[in-house]
Amino acid sequence: MSKRKIFKQRTITGLIFGISVLTMLYSGKFGAILLGINISLLCHLEYTRMAITSSSNKHWITYFLNTGIFVLLVAFPPSGAVYQSLGLASVILFLAGIVNMYKPFIDHTKYYWAVTISYFGLPFGLFLSFLWNTTVYESSFWIMLICLIWMSDTFAYLVGSVIGKHKLMPSVSPGKTWEGFLGAGILTCALTWWAASSLHPVIPGTTASPALWTTIAALVWFFGTLGDLVESSIKRTFHKKDSGNVLPGHGGILDRFDSFVYILPFILFLLSQIQNF
Repeated sequence: MSKRKIFKQRTITGLIFGISVLTMLYSGKFGAILLGINISLLCHLEYTRMAITSSSNKHWITYFLNTGIFVLLVAFPPSGAVYQSLGLASVILFLAGIVNMYKPFIDHTKYYWAVTISYFGLPFGLFLSFLWNTTVYESSFWIMLICLIWMSDTFAYLVGSVIGKHKLMPSVSPGKTWEGFLGAGILTCALTWWAASSLHPVIPGTTASPALWTTIAALVWFFGTLGDLVESSIKRTFHKKDSGNVLPGHGGILDRFDSFVYILPFILFLLSQIQNF
């Protein structure tokens, strides 16, 4: 396929994908919950297809396990000690995932079930619980988060393309540079401060401020980038270029939501600590 056709394919898929995601978030609480369930289960499927090479029913066992976690966590609202303890546990597990990228200690083929719980079941269970138990659903907040991820990725690509010379982690993602990484952080945080000061976007359950929004932007930039690298390291473990092929020209669902998945524990834990329930 020519570069022109590849670009056209990626553009069309990207537009349809982006509009679909934003529409579901904008549609209301149940649209966002449905989106979260679909992302989690599809990412889970792509991961287990890489980790479980033999034909077996192990996929379904982990599906039922993670679905049970979703149902269980809905019973624990963000204001409670159980939710906040699990939120902290999820943060710690994701930090461990970052450590594993540098010093591997996780055997994915053996402990894939534990990875699915840590990587998908727990964070998305917390996400669904937050949406279900929060009285007022603020679609603009979640749309803003997605836009921050896209903004950070775009700035990293643009800055890296222009002045990028020093590789961030060449063994995992050869295209990422330190210049792009730092440039994305500076530009994303600066633009977020301006947007928060001028447009006053809301934050669920608390008083929004430019400082708080910039903190959220910094978390999105930093852990979103690391989440992308963690997912790339997992694919390299299994010698895969993409996690799947459901999105023509873009790979799999996990390829597109790796950053969103990784920022969830940090954003949800922050919200659970600062909200006025």
